[in-house]
Amino acid sequence: MENYFIFTDEAGAYQKRPSDAHIRSHPFYIRSNVIMSINDYRQYQIAMQRINGEYEIPFDEEIKWSDLWSKTKNNPRNTLIEHMSAERLKGYFCKVLKTATELESTAFMFTITDIVGRTCHLKPETVYAFHLQDAFQRIQMDMGSDDFATFIMDELNYGTIKQIKAVCHEVTIKGDFVKYKNLYQGVLIENSLYSPGIQLADYVAGIMNGYLRRNILSPGNFQFAMDLYNEFISPKLRHHALGNICGYGVIDIPKKTPFRPQLEQVFDKTI
Repeated sequence: MENYFIFTDEAGAYQKRPSDAHIRSHPFYIRSNVIMSINDYRQYQIAMQRINGEYEIPFDEEIKWSDLWSKTKNNPRNTLIEHMSAERLKGYFCKVLKTATELESTAFMFTITDIVGRTCHLKPETVYAFHLQDAFQRIQMDMGSDDFATFIMDELNYGTIKQIKAVCHEVTIKGDFVKYKNLYQGVLIENSLYSPGIQLADYVAGIMNGYLRRNILSPGNFQFAMDLYNEFISPKLRHHALGNICGYGVIDIPKKTPFRPQLEQVFDKTI
């Protein structure tokens, strides 16, 4: 019997009918899921306290993936980021990811919606629900008969959180083609400031965002995200026994759009 936390966070901002300006800033909507056994998370939480001490990060502050972008644009979010060099920030991300991925149970899964190709025209609340439902399905499939998993996500605005919690509870109670016997019946909410797990989910969502931009939109750019993906994300990405990633560790939302072949070209071209 094993108990797991699934930390989930987002990168990008979904809109049903995005403007060109919105698409330039948010070509994809990505939700990351970081899987970690509770025992491994206990070790990770202790390690993060040590790492934050090493980097002199106060207990009431956190590092966000977007801080690296704001640093390069000379628009730091706060004085903590202002006084950290870009190289030191990169070193922090590398150390955090190395620490997390050295734990045996750590695994990553992503649900992704194409915004740049305008292949999705669903309401935002429907898209959010589909992202979480697909993650629920995969996690339930991976659970042993006596295992148990709890999803934990960052705080959003009250209205969105209320909708998401209601949908997640309904899905796990009623089921779909999956019976959710091994999942907490809903999703728990936590402020990322207090959760190294949610902070990690923020980092890996940002890395995936950069990796997709490089491989689909901007070849040659986003080198740091590419390097982190190759070193830390790829070896821990959920996949089929034959190696396929699409549909397993990277899931397109909604299904059956022209976006799926693009993802297959990026992730499964060597299969």
